[in-house]
Amino acid sequence: MTCKEAMQYIMPYINDEMTDKEVEAFLEHIKGCRECYEELEVYYTIYAGLAQLDNDSDDFDMHNLLERALQESRDRVRRHRNFNVLYVVSQVAAILSLLVMIVVKWR
Repeated sequence: MTCKEAMQYIMPYINDEMTDKEVEAFLEHIKGCRECYEELEVYYTIYAGLAQLDNDSDDFDMHNLLERALQESRDRVRRHRNFNVLYVVSQVAAILSLLVMIVVKWR
């Protein structure tokens, strides 16, 4: 992902409007690009700060809030990836079981 693409994904990321694949690419870019991370931090601080004011929350450590949000995104992407792998493995196991049943029945 380029910096230009990452910049276009900042608001969709904050608004949770991205697919897992997009989030994964975005997080990978943000991890390695200080400029894009700082831009995300600015936008996140503004939007999360406004949300915190609306909720009368006392937690105004925006950096830690952003880090928690990024970690939650990483965890969600990892869980979905693991689920997809398990799904494929279960489908392959089901097909193999079916093939074994067919072969055994023919004998």
